[in-house]
Amino acid sequence: MSNLDKIRKLMEEENVDVYLIPTLDPHASEYLPDHYAERKFISGFTGSAGTVLITKDNALLWTDGRYFIQAENQLYPGFKLMKMGHPDYPTLSEWLSQNIKNGTIGFNYLYYTEALFENLKENLSGEIKFKDADLIGPLWKDRPSLPQDKIFIHELKYTGKTAEEKLKEVRSAMKKEGADTFVLAKLDDIAWLYNLRGKDIEANPVFMSYAIVDLEGAKLFVDREKIKNVLDYTQKFSQVYPYEEVFNYAKTLKDKNILLNKESINKKLYDSLQGNKIINKANPTEMLKAVKNEIETKNEKEIYIKDCLALTKFIKWIKENPVNEYEAGEKLLKFRQEQEGFLYPSFATIGAYGKNAAMMHYSASKENNTKLEKKGFFLVDSGGQYYGGTTDTTRTIAMGPLSQEEIRDYTYVLKAHLMLQRTIFLKGTDGVSLDGITRYNIWQHHMDYKCGTGHGVGYFLNVHEGPHGISPSRKTEPMVAGMYVSDEPGIYKENKHGIRIENILLVVDDGKYDDGQFLKFESLCYLPYELDAVDKNLLTEEEIDQLNEYHKKTYEKLSPYLEGEELEFLKKATREI
Repeated sequence: MSNLDKIRKLMEEENVDVYLIPTLDPHASEYLPDHYAERKFISGFTGSAGTVLITKDNALLWTDGRYFIQAENQLYPGFKLMKMGHPDYPTLSEWLSQNIKNGTIGFNYLYYTEALFENLKENLSGEIKFKDADLIGPLWKDRPSLPQDKIFIHELKYTGKTAEEKLKEVRSAMKKEGADTFVLAKLDDIAWLYNLRGKDIEANPVFMSYAIVDLEGAKLFVDREKIKNVLDYTQKFSQVYPYEEVFNYAKTLKDKNILLNKESINKKLYDSLQGNKIINKANPTEMLKAVKNEIETKNEKEIYIKDCLALTKFIKWIKENPVNEYEAGEKLLKFRQEQEGFLYPSFATIGAYGKNAAMMHYSASKENNTKLEKKGFFLVDSGGQYYGGTTDTTRTIAMGPLSQEEIRDYTYVLKAHLMLQRTIFLKGTDGVSLDGITRYNIWQHHMDYKCGTGHGVGYFLNVHEGPHGISPSRKTEPMVAGMYVSDEPGIYKENKHGIRIENILLVVDDGKYDDGQFLKFESLCYLPYELDAVDKNLLTEEEIDQLNEYHKKTYEKLSPYLEGEELEFLKKATREI
């Protein structure tokens, strides 16, 4: 029997008519420890987002435009792709409301947030029941165990604030919301709040935990084996309990005003908190974490010099030594490992040659890869974790002669990228407006990219963080000075090429004027663009000046650390046009 047949047999035994498997762990993490990769286990699809729905007759996967091509290639027999955002496909809720009028919907309450559950419930009609059911556990015989890496302190010279100072800021935010208790499940928020880091999720320096903060003290629920080496530090400002004890402790809370975010609290924990007044608001830690302090930004700028040096050396090397996609990624890792303070990549490197780059989140392996040739584009999206910050940069590299279409599309992407980078905007502007501004130069040629333009970036934390972002599909918090956000428009043409250019930008004040306070962006990343792929005739004078000024700064920042052929390469790569 296939696993699909087996899960249907379990569904019958448990009287479950529909079984849902989201891409989540108990903390609503974007990336998961292998232990929690249940959707991948059952469907074969390895992307970072998607939900599986199984009935007696259907096995469906919903995922977004980043992964349509990948999902079509990876799904196990019996599964069908449902394209999110595509007019020909219903949403998950629409499908359920059209096809399920009565019966029982089952899912593991640990891996389904309260917000997802309430949204699901609101969009259904008929006699529908819900059941907490773990149907993957019995099938997954060789399931990976949870990581056991030790937790360590992120030192004050990097953080700029002590944990005690951060807890004070959180309590101040709690009082404003009328809360006496704050329940936090989001892993990067907990790591930031406590100035602790771990290694429970690959590329994300976090650890499996929950935190409960009240106006007098704090409690951390975590595996004691992992934290025992920093227990003396942690106990100065927080009591420490076993990880699983959070559910029992939550049940003891009564008549409290509890602040939490339903989007990151799993349904099992939420149900354990009944008997209290729930204040459903964004975690105050999220905004506090997103606005970086002066020490953090100083460190981040220094880290970007190191990271861009590694990337500059790599770009020179890859143009001279065409290898395969996987070998290229391994060589890039070696260049980063030469940089002081580098720990590990901030996400799995995307190194995609030619038509592979049309898949936004393509991943080469030792067994499956494409050899680079002396023509076309090689897209590299990569980043690093350093004690002093997190990096994320994309460059599309010309490996040799390019077609007119490739040059034209690269130039349009560069124009979009430069447009956002030079945008001045009124304080209070959200990411939807900035997204439209960025897409202008691509839309004018009847093209689009099926993803957001930018995401927040953590500080020695997750490469993706909120509450801000630049996207057409969802409202985010307005930009605030001190935030980091990516600028990464692209053009992706199936069976042809994929082009993306990405810098991380710092939001800075641009002064107060008669019509209000204005903001602008400052690039944290200084790395050459691909001038051999630019059609100067498609650029405005303003864009040419902006490009030349950026390359002048790039040379000034990187040249002191290079010599010989590498310095000559940088000089040519940053030449005026």
